[in-house]
Amino acid sequence: MSDKRQEGLKEMDGEQHAQVIHSLPIKTTFRGTTDVGENFTSHTVRGDNGELRNALRGRMLIGQEVKLPASHAIVCVSFTNNNTTPTGYRASGTSSAAPPTLLEVSASDVCVQVVTDRFCLWEHDKKPERPDALLHWLELANAIHR
Repeated sequence: MSDKRQEGLKEMDGEQHAQVIHSLPIKTTFRGTTDVGENFTSHTVRGDNGELRNALRGRMLIGQEVKLPASHAIVCVSFTNNNTTPTGYRASGTSSAAPPTLLEVSASDVCVQVVTDRFCLWEHDKKPERPDALLHWLELANAIHR
């Protein structure tokens, strides 16, 4: 296992468990932090078939944990330099077009927060369908680039 992926593991009960990223079907403007383990993960119930169930703001969520192939990882990063400016953005505001979303940053501006090999995909009131498509796409990409 690579050093970076090893960093994404937590020691729990003498075993190492990967940190899990959650993809929720919500939109929020909240920019703070919360204890996801206490406020969300601890309320998750795993069914006999591996299906996950939870609720957020009173709405039922059905989830599925997706484990990526060993050749792939999810990396969550934060930017340490807040002075990044979108490429082509005019500070004078003379352009009526929306600024592009491409940012120019250097490696020193990026801080790796979590490296993991899995994530939980959640949907409202139905089993997530996209995990299978994602895993098939990864297999196809590997086959094309061999």
